Amino acid sequence: MEKQLIPVRILKSRLQDPTYSLGVTFLALSLILFFIPELSPFAKDSYYLNLFFGNHFLTCVYFLALLFSGRMKRGRGGLPLIILFLLLFQVGAFALNRSVQVFPESVTWFSVYLFIIAANCAAFAYQRFFPLPVRLGMFFLLGASLCVFLYLSIYIGMLAIIGMFAFFFFGLSLHAILPHLFFLYTIRLYNRHKGGSRAFTIAFFSGIGVTMLIAIVYTLIWRVNVVGIDKIYHKKDADNGLPGWVNVLQKVSPGPITQQVLTSDAAYVVPDSKDRFVGRRSSISRFQIMHDPLVMIAAFVAGTSDLSWEDRGLLLNAMDNEHADDEVHLWSDQDLVTTHVQTFTHIWPRLRTAYTEKIINVKNEDGDGRISQQEAIYKFHLPEGAVVSSLSLWIDGREEKGILTTKGKADSAYTAIVGYERRDPSVVHWREGNLVAVRVFPVIGGEERQFKLGITAPLSYEHGKLVYRNIDFDGPSVSRAREKTSISFETPPADLNFSPVFSKTSRNNLSHDGRYNEEWQLSLLDEGLKHQVFSNEGRMYTAMPYRREMGASNVTAVYLDINQTWHSNEVGTLLSMLPQQPVWVYAGNSFHQLTASNQSAIFQQLAAQRFSFFPFHLLPDPETALVITKSVKASPRISDIGASDFVVHMKNWMENRHAVMLFNLGGELSPYLRTLKECRTFRYDQGDLAALKTLLDTYQFPVNIENDQQVVIEAADMVITANNGYAPSTAPDHLQRLFAYNHIMQGMGPHLLTGGDTSSELVEEARKAHIVTPLSSLIVLETQQDYDRFNIKDSNDNLKNAALNNNGAVPEPHEWLLIAGAVLLIIYLKYRPSFPKRIA
Repeated sequence: MEKQLIPVRILKSRLQDPTYSLGVTFLALSLILFFIPELSPFAKDSYYLNLFFGNHFLTCVYFLALLFSGRMKRGRGGLPLIILFLLLFQVGAFALNRSVQVFPESVTWFSVYLFIIAANCAAFAYQRFFPLPVRLGMFFLLGASLCVFLYLSIYIGMLAIIGMFAFFFFGLSLHAILPHLFFLYTIRLYNRHKGGSRAFTIAFFSGIGVTMLIAIVYTLIWRVNVVGIDKIYHKKDADNGLPGWVNVLQKVSPGPITQQVLTSDAAYVVPDSKDRFVGRRSSISRFQIMHDPLVMIAAFVAGTSDLSWEDRGLLLNAMDNEHADDEVHLWSDQDLVTTHVQTFTHIWPRLRTAYTEKIINVKNEDGDGRISQQEAIYKFHLPEGAVVSSLSLWIDGREEKGILTTKGKADSAYTAIVGYERRDPSVVHWREGNLVAVRVFPVIGGEERQFKLGITAPLSYEHGKLVYRNIDFDGPSVSRAREKTSISFETPPADLNFSPVFSKTSRNNLSHDGRYNEEWQLSLLDEGLKHQVFSNEGRMYTAMPYRREMGASNVTAVYLDINQTWHSNEVGTLLSMLPQQPVWVYAGNSFHQLTASNQSAIFQQLAAQRFSFFPFHLLPDPETALVITKSVKASPRISDIGASDFVVHMKNWMENRHAVMLFNLGGELSPYLRTLKECRTFRYDQGDLAALKTLLDTYQFPVNIENDQQVVIEAADMVITANNGYAPSTAPDHLQRLFAYNHIMQGMGPHLLTGGDTSSELVEEARKAHIVTPLSSLIVLETQQDYDRFNIKDSNDNLKNAALNNNGAVPEPHEWLLIAGAVLLIIYLKYRPSFPKRIA
């Protein structure tokens, strides 16, 4: 019992030392000042500097206390006090680094490690009262910390010399010599406390050795990755025509060190040159530059990859499952955050259709007292076959609805107003892969803007279920955003399943109110499509189940589009299913016939690829070729790989309007294949191996049944038809919008990618349906004069913006006559008794 009280007595004796107690108190106060911005971040950098001066004041006072007390002299037991002073100095250095950055923000592991070794240094004041295993650990950490302080001393290099000469400026520059002081006093701590113990010496040098070993092993792995990446990258013009960064992304296996090699220069500070151990900063603005000692050492010793800045940015976007930022930024968006997301969805189960409104609040957190105008850009990922059917922007607290116009007019008006006149507009454009980009300007410093986007989308039909997934987006950070979601159903859903974030408020409603969560979904039993009609301007729109029409396949060769999603047994099964047809794969920039003897080796090579870009333009006989694929959603788009030889040859090939048979064994199509499918490049089908075998055995494959009267929405397993005639509308106007969008995509075909003339009839169809397409955009301008100046006019014969509280149906001319007749009849019946009297 007495032995257990010894550390308590020692602590009391330490605290009874006024100089030591003062140091502990000052250190606690300094830590509180340091962590204030972490707990309640300030908008202005000047607050960081003010808080630093509080840290610096405590450090200076304590230094004077040590100086005048004489405790810094040899033999006065001042080593624990000096360690406290150095720790105070260290807190001040990190506080100053927020305003005058010498080190970028450290990665989490290094920040935690610095805290641990600092605490270890302070604990040496009591080390002889700890059990032996703990003391050995303390000496091990002391050896490791010696390596850390040596690294920091080298990193800060010449700045320390400059700091010595500029010390007269309130001693601020002396923070640069702090790592050197820690290095020297770490050695002194070791010499002071090791005594004659050989075990402590072994533990100390073990800490040094293990730290150096970790750095050496990490550097070797780094070098292997750099050499491998550069070897793949410099083959970019070999044969396949793809850019080098695509080959790197495709063939390099992802791993922690590989990720750091690829993001060095962008997400991590690296040496400025081979001869200078000074940090170089990133020019890829979307990354927060971080300081990792292992990355810095490895990059200095083993070098960095040769990837260009442009290619590195494209590769990193793709690695993060983001697409290249191909939007022209007229203004900065660095201080914008998303604060609120409201989602209101109405679902028609018996039409396999949903309409969703996303109301988004974006705030400019630049609160430095000056007027700061920034531009918010959001990209929404729409389901296959979905279309934007409304846009609103709140101006002076009032909702202003969007007007549909051609893409060129909308872009000209927005660019002119935002680039030069700096007034209120918002615009939404279609992008490849059924992305839509929404731009909002201006978002003033310290203020919020609100906009609304309406999306008409088919539900996904999956194994007898209808699935609705949240429509996610990229844009200003949603890390602190709140979300309110409400989902309603036109008819009571059967067998409803939904994500745990929701609560069921009634039989026909779901709701959620809390932190933003983009990955929610719901499913319900498909009860079949009910015959419903939407009529407008002499056209009737009806949804029906998609019944595939089969045609002769005449397959002469089968091609497997193999990537990491495939399993070896699938390849073996396919080979056994296809004894008559040759089976080919694309490997090593050429086609190879797959056989039982080379199957394993070729599969291992191709299955190592994260995704694939099958070269349809190299098929010798595309009309009789069957390509079997399994897709990876996270891969580049065609627009991401720009004007590469691969894309040039692909566009030339598409001009001939080939129809390759493509069978998808599973998964959502990659952006590359999805774009080609939107261009109507394929005779398409999907299913499992059993469904494929049925097609092969019967020598049949689905044919394209789309024409000017019907479109296929395969994700929803339905067809929408448009026929001349009239019937009372029992369906919402979303049927016309879905038909129009998919008919326009079908009509454009390869022109989606290749460009060229587009029928004016398609432009007119987009206008009447009031939808965003490759040909049309929605725009909100501030005044009617702005619309007049750019010749943007709203017409009365289109559907207008979609809305939740009505179906948008427009009465036919003869319906207006019926309505007018009914009104006159009511008036006549109401006032009929008075008519004879008046006549008399």
